[in-house]
Amino acid sequence: MEKWVKLTTVWGETKAQLLKGFLEAEGFQVRLRYHVPPTVYPVTVDGLAEVQILVPEEDLPAAQEALKAFQTPPEDDALAD
Repeated sequence: MEKWVKLTTVWGETKAQLLKGFLEAEGFQVRLRYHVPPTVYPVTVDGLAEVQILVPEEDLPAAQEALKAFQTPPEDDALAD
């Protein structure tokens, strides 16, 4: 049985689905854990829209690297000149 661990926490269904899609495209299995189902209370008040992104424990280091790359803006060579 795989142990799932928290990679990160985001606020809102949209951000969670975006990150989930990115990670899956990178080859990771992903689960989402909601504090409250978004259809019951779809607002961002006091952590109610918190969504935890979970990955298998053995994938955590590689998923952390992928997340870092996802969050780092690309360098614009045109601005460097």
